[in-house]
Amino acid sequence: MKINLKEINSFTKELEVSVTWDSIQNEYQEEYIKTRKNYSIPGFRKGKVPHQIVKQKLGASIEINFAENSINKYYREALKELEVIPINQATISNLSFKEGSDLSFTAQFEIEPNIKLPKYQNNIKVSAIKYLTEEEDIEQTLNQYQEQHANIKTIETGAKSGHFIRGDFQILFDNGDPKIGSKLENQHIRLGFGLFKNEQEKVFIGCKKGDKIRVSIPQGNDKIVNYEVTILRVEEQLLPDLNDELAKQINKDVKDLVSLKEVVKKQIQDSFDQEHNKLVNKEIMNYFVDKTKIDAPLSMVNRYIEHIKEDLVNRKQPFEEDKVNEEYKEQAEWNIKWYLIKGRLLKEESLNVSKEEVDKKITGIISSNKGNEEQITSYFSQPDNKQRVFDEMLNEKLFNKLIEYSKIKVIEKSSNQLRKQIDK
Repeated sequence: MKINLKEINSFTKELEVSVTWDSIQNEYQEEYIKTRKNYSIPGFRKGKVPHQIVKQKLGASIEINFAENSINKYYREALKELEVIPINQATISNLSFKEGSDLSFTAQFEIEPNIKLPKYQNNIKVSAIKYLTEEEDIEQTLNQYQEQHANIKTIETGAKSGHFIRGDFQILFDNGDPKIGSKLENQHIRLGFGLFKNEQEKVFIGCKKGDKIRVSIPQGNDKIVNYEVTILRVEEQLLPDLNDELAKQINKDVKDLVSLKEVVKKQIQDSFDQEHNKLVNKEIMNYFVDKTKIDAPLSMVNRYIEHIKEDLVNRKQPFEEDKVNEEYKEQAEWNIKWYLIKGRLLKEESLNVSKEEVDKKITGIISSNKGNEEQITSYFSQPDNKQRVFDEMLNEKLFNKLIEYSKIKVIEKSSNQLRKQIDK
């Protein structure tokens, strides 16, 4: 067997294979004899059809079947000899074979590209925003607790700003006719909040159960949706006093409102810190993707985009093939590059997670969730769920190591700045 491997680009290889007739003659004869044994036509018993007739009738199909089987065999042997591992199914071309002649073909396939990492140890420089908790964050959280412990009072005298409206929302055409099949039943809105402020709130002021209110709601992109709302109920939320007694109802481990505020502040800051850590990790990922010269193999990019399409289908979201291909191409390439770089980093740093470490982690999760031990144990008995724990732990180990090599500039901002940004 003669083989010749050509490099098309950093991830595409072209393999030329040629096998002499002398090397495959016996295999071909075995294929021919097996086919003749099972062949029969009127006037001849099975297996007794003359060679000339068999070759005339079946010669072409025998050659095709033999060539296909031989391609698989010699392609695998060539890959083993070259110590090359494809990541996609090869495209076969230039196939040439006839009885008595050499077999030759060309196989084009992709491999994981060779990755040359940058000199990253103690050279990673990233910056990331870290938001700091403000009093307004604590007040908003305490208000949410109040609402969760609130009583609801039905209003008969007419709606006011701040009241809740429960109703059926029927979408209308521009001419005022109802759009059949587009009724949103039993919806809950609050006057003066969200989309129901200013002019959209005014039309509801004074409404009562049974009233029908028409309102136009901006939906973005200069689009207006017209609704006819049938009022089912007008409600007022009666908030409890924010005091020590309520604080102990909210959290049995606190002794008063002051200590509850401290707990809430820590919880909010912990959440901001987690987001900061995620941002640091993302910036480290960007560092490697930007600094590492690597091309994303097309087969991997295409598979990534196909998974996105499958997800859209499962969620019953309509899409256009060309638009999805275009919109997600850059995202797919970035994620494939990081996936390949990550694998190289794990080898470079000799990082792994043992079975004992995974089992210990799962045991800790079970022990910290008293009352749900059986469900959690059952969940982690599934191989896929256990694999997720392994992947998360390995990911954590990698970023802990990379952070050791990093100089991180922390940009502290108040959460008020975050709120302003969200409100824009």
